Amino acid sequence: MGLIAIWMPNYWAYTIARMVMAIGGSMVIIYMNPVVSRYISDPKEKLKINAANTVSYNIGAFIVAVLFTLFAHQMVTDWRLTLTCFASITLILFLAWVWKAEDFTTADDAGPDGESYGYRDALKDSFLWRYGIAFASFLTLYVLSLVSFKKVFDEYTILNGSITNLLISGFAILGTFAGIYFGNKGLPRKPILFLAGIGMVSSFTFTLIFANSLPILSYIFVSISGFCMFLQYPIFLNLPHELKGMTPKKLTIMFGLFWAIAYAGQTIANIIWSFILGSAGYVPSLVFFIAVSCIYISLIPTFPETREAQTGNVQKAS
Repeated sequence: MGLIAIWMPNYWAYTIARMVMAIGGSMVIIYMNPVVSRYISDPKEKLKINAANTVSYNIGAFIVAVLFTLFAHQMVTDWRLTLTCFASITLILFLAWVWKAEDFTTADDAGPDGESYGYRDALKDSFLWRYGIAFASFLTLYVLSLVSFKKVFDEYTILNGSITNLLISGFAILGTFAGIYFGNKGLPRKPILFLAGIGMVSSFTFTLIFANSLPILSYIFVSISGFCMFLQYPIFLNLPHELKGMTPKKLTIMFGLFWAIAYAGQTIANIIWSFILGSAGYVPSLVFFIAVSCIYISLIPTFPETREAQTGNVQKAS
């Protein structure tokens, strides 16, 4: 559908094709969780595999940012050809996956106590709603900083939007490795998420503050923000895997609703932000943007601590 969208004759046909493409992309993300749960039993290996899945987007974004920084004119001369090349790589990888992947079912999976978990149970799960809304806040900062702020920086500041994208995605890759390291130390999860969340939001705030006066400082702060984003990202998305009684079926249902809640929230925030930017201007839109991003920090303390049993080893692990 990505290939089809590129060659659509008008904007609305392109948008519809992209929406269908997004459904497929979301399903791939959701179904990676029961795959990991089924085949990986070691908690440390599970965090590494989940981290590899989460950092893959940043590797792609980093490669594209490098290409657009070095070959901007060539990349946009024939944008359809450029996107066709990217989409073709995705199609080849998809066919390779279908060729080698094994099939299995999660329909009969139940927890250790024999309890089943369905969509009705998930909708009543308060943790899932807090978890999804927190991630909607996280995505608002993450997605807008990589997708929408390139043009905003180019138009309203003296920053180069391509460079900010390059720094965010590049340092996000480094942050993922740090997240794997700290995540596998057996440290409590909530303090790491809370401190990294503060670092992520505050650094991006300073990026915006110095964007028209001290660009070098802004580039440093945006790098720190990208690093902090993905220092916590593998730990955050691994939390459901660490909950007691988790099964592949439960993970599929939880992550299905989780991504729906998260992207619905992020989409609403994006629409409101765009409206404020267009009607009230640059500064009010930034105030709204940072306020929404802070929701993530406020919800972290409400999560269960999945590494509570190992908190006695914090000093030793450090």
